[in-house]
Amino acid sequence: MFYGKRKFPGWAKPATVLIVLLILAVSAWQGYRIVLQQQEQDLPAPTPVPAPTPQPSPITLPEPVLEPEPLPLEEQPETLYPPNPPYEARIDEAWLHVVKGQFRIYYYKGNNVEVVYPIAIGANGGQKLRVGDNRTPVGSFSVQQIQDSRKWTYDFGDGNGPVRGAYGPWFIRLKTPGWSGIGIHGTHDPNSIGTMITQGCVRLRNEDLEALKGKVFVGMRVVISE
Repeated sequence: MFYGKRKFPGWAKPATVLIVLLILAVSAWQGYRIVLQQQEQDLPAPTPVPAPTPQPSPITLPEPVLEPEPLPLEEQPETLYPPNPPYEARIDEAWLHVVKGQFRIYYYKGNNVEVVYPIAIGANGGQKLRVGDNRTPVGSFSVQQIQDSRKWTYDFGDGNGPVRGAYGPWFIRLKTPGWSGIGIHGTHDPNSIGTMITQGCVRLRNEDLEALKGKVFVGMRVVISE
C-alpha cells in the first residue's frame, strides 16, 4: 500500500501561527497579572493621616474694672471743716485757732487755712473756772514765750516717777489772763492725741509741734473755742 504525504489546506499554517501567538499573548498577560498582584501585596499598607483637629478660636474677655477696696471704718478719713473765723484777722496775718470739739488746731493766713494739726485737750470740757480743773480755757490769747522743753520732766503720779520729754521739744507758752502755765506743747505719748487728757494745755505730736514752731512768734494771736 502506498502512503503519500498528507496535504493540508493552504490556510491551515497561518491559522496555526495565529493560534500559537494568541496562546503566547494570553500566557504573557496572565504572567504579568500574577507578578503585578504579588508586587501590590508586598507593598506596605499606607498609614492613614489623621484629620487635623479644629482649634477653637480664642474668646477675648473684657478686662475687669478693679475698684479700690473700702477702707476699714477705723481708717476712714474724717471730714472736718473749720468753723467761721471768730477773729477779724488782717490780710495775710498769721494766727492760730484751736477748736476743742474737733481736736484740731488751724494755722491761718488771714481768713485762709494753711495747715491743720490734730491735738489733745483738757481732760474736762467747758470753760476753765479754777486752777486744777483740767479744762482748756476758751478765749482770745497770744503767744507769750517759746521755750526749749526737751529736758523738762513731769511726774504723772502713776508710780513711774518723773518722765523726761513729757512736754516734747517745745513749750509755746500762752498769755492767758487769770491763768498761768497754759501752753501748746509736745508729748511722750503720741497715742494720746485726739483725746481729752491734759491738765488744760494743748498737746501735739512732736513732729507736728516742730513744724508749728517754725510758724509761730511771740505776740501771735491764738483763739481757743469750743
